[in-house]
Amino acid sequence: MGSLNLHESLLERIHWLIRLRWVAVVGVFFTVSFASKIFKIPLQVFPLYAIAGFLAAYNFFFLSYLKFAKKKPSRDLSIITNRIANLQISLDLLVLTALVHFSGGIENPFIFYFVFHAIIASILLTRRAAILQATFSAALFSGMVVLEYMGILPHHCLVGFVSTGFHKDLIHISGISFVFISTLYIAVYMATSISRRLRERENSLKEANDLLREKDRIKSEYVLRVSHDIKEHLGAIQSCIEPVTGGITGTLNEKQKGLLQRADKRTGKLMF
Repeated sequence: MGSLNLHESLLERIHWLIRLRWVAVVGVFFTVSFASKIFKIPLQVFPLYAIAGFLAAYNFFFLSYLKFAKKKPSRDLSIITNRIANLQISLDLLVLTALVHFSGGIENPFIFYFVFHAIIASILLTRRAAILQATFSAALFSGMVVLEYMGILPHHCLVGFVSTGFHKDLIHISGISFVFISTLYIAVYMATSISRRLRERENSLKEANDLLREKDRIKSEYVLRVSHDIKEHLGAIQSCIEPVTGGITGTLNEKQKGLLQRADKRTGKLMF
């Protein structure tokens, strides 16, 4: 039951991530349009829109696949949910890297959105998986920066937003990279620590709640058993009083009969 609840919780968080991704798709379209048309920043509009479209496409795929996955047995559901969570975050990191590359590379202030993904991974995944995702983020970012620095990948400068040439400044990119990568791992460590403590607390409260329910069940069973035993004894007493008041054992005077009838009446009330 506990593992089933855990899988249901993970499914809910995956659905939350899917809803968040729809917001990201709208945000990309809005930001690109706003920056290019209002601020006149020469962005690579078509690649950025294409990446946003790809993001929307695989988000719709995951949404549809989850509806199918819910019909699977609990053991299969456990494997599926964990794989989907890891795959979604990995794809999101690839998409974010592509978006950053086509919109300024290391000059783009949105590079620290990688930290959000590290925190999300820390919430959804185990600490080991979250660290692996942070390492993947660091590798993607470092690869993009190095390839742009070496000229293997073209650098798309944010003309009108920042000064040009930052991607060729070794001291600048080294400093930014150090801060960026260290922030990723610190965020993962802090988020996984908090998430682990919250899960432990949740499990502790659940165990305490289960224990209280078990005690309440035992108490209810005891009360029912005692009530049943008392009613049996009262029934036996009543079955002895009725023949006497009926005159089977002999004639009773009014005082004796009144006492027995009162006893029979009180016994009858206790039976119901």
